[in-house]
Amino acid sequence: MDRNPRDRDDFSRFLVHLTRDYNKDNALDNLVNIIKTQTLEARNHHCLFKYDFDKLNFTKKLKNSFNTVCFTEVPLHQIKNITADIKRQIKLKPYGLVFWKAELFNKGASPAIYINSTGSQLKKYLLDDFRKNFEDISRYAELTIEKSEFHKELVQYYSLINIVEPKHDFMWEREWRYTGSFKFRLVDLVGIIAEDSKSFREKCKAEITSEKILADLKRVPIISPEWGYEEMFEELAIKLWNNAGK
Repeated sequence: MDRNPRDRDDFSRFLVHLTRDYNKDNALDNLVNIIKTQTLEARNHHCLFKYDFDKLNFTKKLKNSFNTVCFTEVPLHQIKNITADIKRQIKLKPYGLVFWKAELFNKGASPAIYINSTGSQLKKYLLDDFRKNFEDISRYAELTIEKSEFHKELVQYYSLINIVEPKHDFMWEREWRYTGSFKFRLVDLVGIIAEDSKSFREKCKAEITSEKILADLKRVPIISPEWGYEEMFEELAIKLWNNAGK
């Protein structure tokens, strides 16, 4: 029987978006807000070229077009390693959403491109190429005119690229990116990551007024990142079985 290589069991079938403390809101607050709006906001750009935006006098709208939503392909039972207290600029917390990887792929999500430039001028080449494409473009409207046929694809391509260097190596995150904000439905979720499921449920009941959202949430498995593979599998299976009977 022919099998799609993507169905192999040594690959995760899921992509996880983890939340973090942002401004005055903690990671749990942000998770609940995401559930209320059912939108993952693309707040930042993460690519190699972001330091050139000001040098090229990009407007805010053009800069923001490079903003992405980030996911990790790390297996669910290894999420605790991503949220561990390690030295990094952005500290992810044990709260987030689990999606089917195939569905996000079909909607345009792609693996982040981490390129090894050690011993070569590849980094210089990529930066020169970016500057050449945008040397006469500083506004989003100009981009749509100058690169009319492929302006969205050009932004998506550059928004995915980073360089691996001795002091800048995040390949272990197995990162995927979606260009722009990502809208979803609660029925699209495979599960919700929550370190403290009780606090999460209580906060949802206190802050979410929509009865439909609260009803949909009851059908979504709540997974602790500290669980092992079998505990996670059991929780997913129980929810799937219970939902199938409704």
